[in-house]
Amino acid sequence: MDTNSNYSVEFTNECKKEIRRIYSYIKENLYAEQAANNLLLKVEEYTSNLSYAPRIYAEIDKYKGTNLIYRRIVINNYVILYTIEEENKKIYISHMYYGGSDYINKI
Repeated sequence: MDTNSNYSVEFTNECKKEIRRIYSYIKENLYAEQAANNLLLKVEEYTSNLSYAPRIYAEIDKYKGTNLIYRRIVINNYVILYTIEEENKKIYISHMYYGGSDYINKI
């Protein structure tokens, strides 16, 4: 595989905050530190795959208020949203939400 064709993967600051909140909630409110750690490992695994396969996950329906095309990764009860910037070969991990929430309207 030509490594020059790989994309760089970057988490937005907002997404980093969301991940920290989710981790803290699972660890402190649910008293499930191992589950919280396992979730972080899955986030790392699933998002690292994007560098060589950015379109592996499905697009979500486009909603008013944004011109961006988001794709969705489902991990356990959570959803990660990301966008692809073709010009610079970058993947932006934008958000991580609880899957049961109305995350589409939070974009």
